[in-house]
Amino acid sequence: MTTIDQIESILQIPETDKKTPVRVEEARFIYQFIQEKKISKTLEVGLGYGRSAAYIMLATQQPHTAIDPFQKNYGYQAVKNIQAAGLGAAFTHIEDFSHFALPELCHKNEQYDFIFIDGDHKFDGILIDFYFAAMLVKKGGYILFHDTWMRSTRLVNQFVEKNRHDFKTHPVALSNLHLIQKIQDADPRDGMYFQEFYTTKSWFKYRLITYLNDHPNSLLGKVKKLIRP
Repeated sequence: MTTIDQIESILQIPETDKKTPVRVEEARFIYQFIQEKKISKTLEVGLGYGRSAAYIMLATQQPHTAIDPFQKNYGYQAVKNIQAAGLGAAFTHIEDFSHFALPELCHKNEQYDFIFIDGDHKFDGILIDFYFAAMLVKKGGYILFHDTWMRSTRLVNQFVEKNRHDFKTHPVALSNLHLIQKIQDADPRDGMYFQEFYTTKSWFKYRLITYLNDHPNSLLGKVKKLIRP
């Protein structure tokens, strides 16, 4: 059976596309978190090259479902990677858009302990994924967002913090992940409830991150390299 120390030698990820998958340290965080919380039933939106899916399955040793309509664009490399790791028998790939697949899972009354959102990175796409994930995750279960450097993801996270009191945010050491836990069975809001979630601080933070990424040779960019090579 494949171990956590072997998986990176098995995963085939093109050198020309290193930005698509989660980073190794992020995948290892997911693995350790799932093991620590003894999580079993898992769902993922977005698949890429299958790194996160592989680490999730290695942690749970249980079936895992991933929703991704674009595997054809990747030559189905994620599916091949998971099969090469010996995890294919427990893996389900739903080759459809999440805005179609997630409601179907709701209709089937599926419930999950852990849902990883890393699919559509537009604000409305992430919000739709969260909306259905909130119904699919069990009380006490977790939703993890990837790519929190993006303004769209941050705004969804801020909306949840301000408006969804049935969820609690848990600090994560890795800056590109955002973790929430469902703490109530139902959304307590009435039909008129709304709290503003835009903040000037978050806008400036996003602009700083964008500047550092766009200007790696600037003074701030060089400092960033020293802190996180």
